[in-house]
Amino acid sequence: TFVVGREQQKVFAHRCVLACRCQAFQGMLGQGLAGSEDPPGSIPPQGPFVLGNVQPEVFLAVIEFLYTNSVTLNSHIALEVLTSSVEYGLQDLCKLCIKFIKDTLSVEQVCEALQVSVTPVGSQRVKNNL
Repeated sequence: TFVVGREQQKVFAHRCVLACRCQAFQGMLGQGLAGSEDPPGSIPPQGPFVLGNVQPEVFLAVIEFLYTNSVTLNSHIALEVLTSSVEYGLQDLCKLCIKFIKDTLSVEQVCEALQVSVTPVGSQRVKNNL
């Protein structure tokens, strides 16, 4: 269970899916999977995991991607999903976000897109593709 955003919305997901699809979640969830440094028989953390700095809609898009390898984006969340994809090391999600942003970029969003591309989270690949 994750508690997400200021709204403290509960989001449920299968730990094994998240840990298998994303190294960041594997570390967070402490699954004790092969290659993990947890001793055999150790009890992984149960949560809930509080993610107060991300909007529920953005986190749900990341979860959707981890389950389906696709994502439903809109202009209100695309840049934040891009930022989350970089933070979580999800390169394929990053590519989908960049494609969506390039295809739908408007005059109203160009400054925000530029700001994302030059922040520390905005990797070189993001800078080159936006």
